[in-house]
Amino acid sequence: MLNHPRLAMDLNNVACQWLGGAGVKGNGLERTMTDPTTAQSYGSVPDASSVQVDHAVELARWALPDWSATFPGARARVLFRLADLIEARADDLASVEAVNVGKPVAQARRDAGRAADYFRFYAGCCDKLNGETIPLGPDQTALTVPEPIGVSAHIIPWNYPLSTLARGVAPALAVGTTVVAKPPELTPFTAVMVAQLALEAGVPDGAFNVVTGGGEIGAALAGHPDVDQVTFTGSTATGRKVMQAASAPVADVSLELGGKSPVIVLGDANMEDAAEGVLRGIFFNAGQVCAAGSRLICTRDIHDALIERVAEKAKAMQMGHPLDNPDLGPLASRAQLDRVQGYVNGATKAGSEPVLGGIPTAPSDYPDGYFYPPTIFADVSPDAEIAREEVFGPVLTTFLCDDADHALALANGCEFGLVAGVYSRDSTTALRLARRLHAGQVFVNGFLNAGDTVPFGGVKHSGIGREKGLAGLDTYVARKSIILNHPG
Repeated sequence: MLNHPRLAMDLNNVACQWLGGAGVKGNGLERTMTDPTTAQSYGSVPDASSVQVDHAVELARWALPDWSATFPGARARVLFRLADLIEARADDLASVEAVNVGKPVAQARRDAGRAADYFRFYAGCCDKLNGETIPLGPDQTALTVPEPIGVSAHIIPWNYPLSTLARGVAPALAVGTTVVAKPPELTPFTAVMVAQLALEAGVPDGAFNVVTGGGEIGAALAGHPDVDQVTFTGSTATGRKVMQAASAPVADVSLELGGKSPVIVLGDANMEDAAEGVLRGIFFNAGQVCAAGSRLICTRDIHDALIERVAEKAKAMQMGHPLDNPDLGPLASRAQLDRVQGYVNGATKAGSEPVLGGIPTAPSDYPDGYFYPPTIFADVSPDAEIAREEVFGPVLTTFLCDDADHALALANGCEFGLVAGVYSRDSTTALRLARRLHAGQVFVNGFLNAGDTVPFGGVKHSGIGREKGLAGLDTYVARKSIILNHPG
């Protein structure tokens, strides 16, 4: 039985697999659910079994012909209804997400709103997916026809389970592809809640299925012979395993992986804007963001003043229970807390000392929770482990640079390339840096403030493919070429 003391709703109604338009009990490993705020168990959830994974894929394959043949306008109406239903249930979805992940409820409420926005945006795209004609000469014409890619598997991360689910499932359903989603084992509930709402909206049985479980379930789904496309968001190491598994059926793969995103602040930047952007970029969701601005690169003339300003703002951030809407909630798990502290310990052992934080600190009301305070390491060597690897926590490292070119070299001297930021009043310099930065998305005089209609994805070890915006449709489309011969 599941009984969370801070939730009014009964999780027993949603903690299940969702197969063919119905809730089904899992029959795999029994997994204990733990509240990251208190470190207390509030019940358990049975994972899916390999048989249930097979059944989910079979159902998606069965539903594919009818869903893909559904008139685009009819698909649009279904997805518009789903967006409205998600919006109507946003408070419930946000509360469940907040206690599951540990994020402040206002942030979780924003995620629920984004989920509705994704379905609404892609509903509007259903009847706007076009092909092209290519003249080959007087006796031939070629046509390209966009078709659903087939059955799409979605492996969802634990830091943004609701919004990440929506940003992939919405375009997949919009183009007529059918879906099997695996939410993270730490945070499985909101995916099933959305699947229930999808049935109410009119998504047909089998077109949207959910199987819960850990890495073994994800591997079974990624390597399934009847899966045509795999969308994965998570670490680079796991992304490689997903890609290897998907190579067996030669499935198409979209990977949104790790990041170690640089934020460049030049001497002429607006210091207050830069400090606010840096603060949001690294401490939002307790730093558990793939695009987190974890590397601050600034010129020597402003470094100390900027760090002081960011540190003062960080000191004022309050930690507490997610449903009380603090600035910072707990990290999502004990493993995540240990990971963050491991990187901090490694940095101090190597000779760096944090100018802020660096010791697990929990609020007095929740002494056993997985809380970690804002932490800053100043003037770190670019070769340090904490400067190169993704910590995935509220830990900022800073680097000194001499000028814009030096800043660019430091920013690009990393295996990741997801997001970057530039702060400068000189638009020419800022644009030159933006064009030369190795990143899939670059912010100028702001950070992590793009809308969800802007394409998102990485280069280098940060992934393959693009999500969000119109580019997100291409992931779930196969374009067929038809050559018409019409002599004389």
